[in-house]
Amino acid sequence: MKTYKALVVAVLCLVAAFVIKWILSPVKPSANPTGTSSQSSQPVISYNVPCDVNSPTPSPSPCPSPSPSPSQNDWYNFGWQTFVALDWPAQSGGNLGQPNTSLSVGASANGAFVPTVWATYRDVSTVMLNNAASPGNWNSAQSVPSSCNTSNPPPTAPGFQPMVLDGSTFKGAPLTLDYVNQATGNPLVDQKGWFTIADIRIDQSEYEFILQNAYYNGQNQIAAVKAGKFAPFPKTGEPNNYNPPITLPQYAQYGALEVKTTWRLLNPTTDQAIIPRYYTQWGYFLQPDGKTCSGPNLFGLIALHILRLTPTTPATWYWATFEQVDNTNSPPQPTPTPAWTLTPPNPDNTCQNLGYSPTPAPTPLSGNVPWPNQNWNNPNTANNICRVTPIPSAVQQVNSTWQAALSKTVWTYYQMVGTINPCPTGSSSCVQMPYAFGTPTPTPTPVPLVNTADLANTAIESYGQATTSGVNSCLDCHAFATPQPNSQPPDPSLQVFTFVLQNAFTSTGQVATSRRRFVELLEKASKQRAMAQPGAQKKPQDDKYKQKH
Repeated sequence: MKTYKALVVAVLCLVAAFVIKWILSPVKPSANPTGTSSQSSQPVISYNVPCDVNSPTPSPSPCPSPSPSPSQNDWYNFGWQTFVALDWPAQSGGNLGQPNTSLSVGASANGAFVPTVWATYRDVSTVMLNNAASPGNWNSAQSVPSSCNTSNPPPTAPGFQPMVLDGSTFKGAPLTLDYVNQATGNPLVDQKGWFTIADIRIDQSEYEFILQNAYYNGQNQIAAVKAGKFAPFPKTGEPNNYNPPITLPQYAQYGALEVKTTWRLLNPTTDQAIIPRYYTQWGYFLQPDGKTCSGPNLFGLIALHILRLTPTTPATWYWATFEQVDNTNSPPQPTPTPAWTLTPPNPDNTCQNLGYSPTPAPTPLSGNVPWPNQNWNNPNTANNICRVTPIPSAVQQVNSTWQAALSKTVWTYYQMVGTINPCPTGSSSCVQMPYAFGTPTPTPTPVPLVNTADLANTAIESYGQATTSGVNSCLDCHAFATPQPNSQPPDPSLQVFTFVLQNAFTSTGQVATSRRRFVELLEKASKQRAMAQPGAQKKPQDDKYKQKH
């Protein structure tokens, strides 16, 4: 009898242990992660990056044409599906950008999150090098600089090194890579008084394109443009996207894709209450002088921008932007946020009654970034930021669905702000491609239509949330991105929608010409772009270029 009771107790203990483990474990892939699913269905938690909107998961090769015609919700879900797949834990010891299919999204080990797939992409600072040096093969991993203090290594998942945010710069490019000042030329200081740091990474598809054509050298871009032989960016990452053909791993066969992130510094002692709400990585920041290494510190992700090219988006590319829910808005979770990252405390947790204006925006930061010492003494003044354009209700509904599916992971604390995509079939609220600084020559016929002219991430475009001008969308600037030599307005055949090629080193004479054209473009932007003001309402006449169709 005692043996029988002991057996029953043992079985019950095993069952209880299994249930507890199931409750506490990260979200695992959907029951059939390698089966087929459309983005319009319920969330599919998968490590497969879909090659296009409404493509099956995983996407077969060649990438199929989307059918039926995608709705706007399909495009929102496409953004979330991409976000989740990119957030999948990476494979240690494997190829860069390879998902670990045996782990679940949000997995951690050794007291640290396993780095995501996108975190193992190539940092642009390792692609566009001084003197146009070759960046080497895809798997040339970024190493911790020798100037970093590695005497007391921070926690990292087994098989990985601490994160490196490389803010070093060189002057031989039309557009100097800047991980401190935003595109408007202004830095962002959070409410704790610490500068936020950006980072830009590209996928293998885009990397192999740049490497194969040697576009890491601005002179090669210029020569290709002048000869009318500039190669197109890859739409699928399939072999026929390259000349000669290149066969990427199946998991990497999707088009050119860039991830831009923004990070805040977290104090392991005083920020203990909020740290669980952030995807974090211990790491280092190589200062702009290229010599000073700050850290190790705990970095918390506050924003993530996705820019992709797919078979159905050549005329516009595709944009999806995400934020940590505590940046400026009340989180959808029932637990109130302990503290806003970008907005000072206020009684009703809204920006409308805050009564401030960040005009003028902070002056550009030159030189190295003030960094916390061991006492975390704070010498910096916070920049108060509010969200000017509310997140659309349709996006909020999609967010709720995906956040619920990710409720056992840190990614439940992130939200989509919106997308920019081709006009959905039958939509009556689409707008012409924003051309804020002049119309490309020759003018595209017809002018491409997109779903919205309002999209800004409060941690990446903090000062570009227009309220009294028509400049408040990623496309307002990116529609004028071209290869070097950056002729403006651009020939539509040279619209590449990414400024990464402008980070490539080129000769002194050419860089002066390209930089002058690029500066002229940004000066036009700064004259038209209003700084973010809470509660401000846009007037219809302010958006004349946004013709609805």
